[in-house]
Amino acid sequence: MARDPEYYMNTKEGQEELAQMIRRESERLIEEIGKSVKRTKEIIWLSRYCTSCKFFTEGSKTTCGRWHVRIVKPFYGRPVWESVPVRGNESEKERVVANIDWNKKWKEISNKIVEWAIDKVNAGFPYFCYTRD
Repeated sequence: MARDPEYYMNTKEGQEELAQMIRRESERLIEEIGKSVKRTKEIIWLSRYCTSCKFFTEGSKTTCGRWHVRIVKPFYGRPVWESVPVRGNESEKERVVANIDWNKKWKEISNKIVEWAIDKVNAGFPYFCYTRD
């Protein structure tokens, strides 16, 4: 683009070519970021398809064997708060999230709404990794 900015800014072909270059570079960057970013999420939302997937495991906690993550129903995950001393002022306390209880709802919501939300996870479609038993 630096060689001929007039072509890329003032002609239809140049603008289309520039759009393609930008699209390719965006895809390359997204792929590069995906390779270098460490996984930070340890949960995924329960989809209505999860229970019939071969990677689904139910026990003390529901998990996905494909991604090695916990599967949680929508609206579940209540924070467990803890008071800790403020740095530099031991007499003052601040509340911080010490943990998350994935077996409790974060709000009082009816089970009917939770089931409705499960049907709507991933727009009602199975996750791309879904593999039937």
